[in-house]
Amino acid sequence: MDYYNLAIKRESTRSFKKRPVSDRQLAELTGYFSQCARLVPEIKTDIRILGAEGCSLLKGCAGYHDLMIEAPHYLVIASEPAPSYLENAGFMGEDLVLKMTELEIETCWITINDEAEAGIRLGLTEDMRVSALIAFGNATTMLPASRLDIKSVSDILVKKRSGFVAPKLAVDQAVYTAKWEESANISELPINSSLYQAFIAACCAPSHLNLQRYRFILDGSRVLFVTLPDEQTSDSDRQLNVGIAMLHFAGVMGNHHGNGKGWSLGAPEAAYEIPEGAEIAGYYTL
Repeated sequence: MDYYNLAIKRESTRSFKKRPVSDRQLAELTGYFSQCARLVPEIKTDIRILGAEGCSLLKGCAGYHDLMIEAPHYLVIASEPAPSYLENAGFMGEDLVLKMTELEIETCWITINDEAEAGIRLGLTEDMRVSALIAFGNATTMLPASRLDIKSVSDILVKKRSGFVAPKLAVDQAVYTAKWEESANISELPINSSLYQAFIAACCAPSHLNLQRYRFILDGSRVLFVTLPDEQTSDSDRQLNVGIAMLHFAGVMGNHHGNGKGWSLGAPEAAYEIPEGAEIAGYYTL
């Protein structure tokens, strides 16, 4: 997949037609399950697709402030509760989202508010957890080049997208040197640079309520992923966000350089000054 252009192209859609996607699209999607990218390949996972009944089945335990998105299909990732299983689910789920973007299928990540109840309703065994939920289908007509931000049921905003590349985070404000808040000036790199494109893709990654509470440190041959404190994002959503953004970065780097060393989860041995409450979720070796 062309991760850079797909990362720029993908948009969250929260209004779907009732008409299902084609059998061809479903076949290509399910055929990709076994080869989708994984952050921690050793973690046992299961991917399944629900039909429109998924909305009523999971109502009350999933959705934006319990606002469940109606769609003709739902993709569910279940996982054993091993260390970093949510980061891995975010990584896998976003790879599948970009695959669906390639297949001209619209998608929307849905928050899981009650993991235990969702597992019961889906009939999961005790050793598995509902880790990721994604609605997908064909979008209804919306405003051109727009993005829908749902802060709460009573606070819905439509924001226009503009420009050649429209990351939600400005790349020069998202990537620091080893000195916190000192810009690494990534935009000065050539536009076809693997590092420039990887950071742009990461800045285009979706996150809970589009808050994007993370930043990067570029320190020589190492890129650190730093999460920032945020009262509106739960620990589970934060971990999913980490995996999603890591997938965007790693996918682009992989397109340019093949199989690299990739992400290591957790902080490296070297010490870095970061804000109080912030954490180093992982680092990428270039």
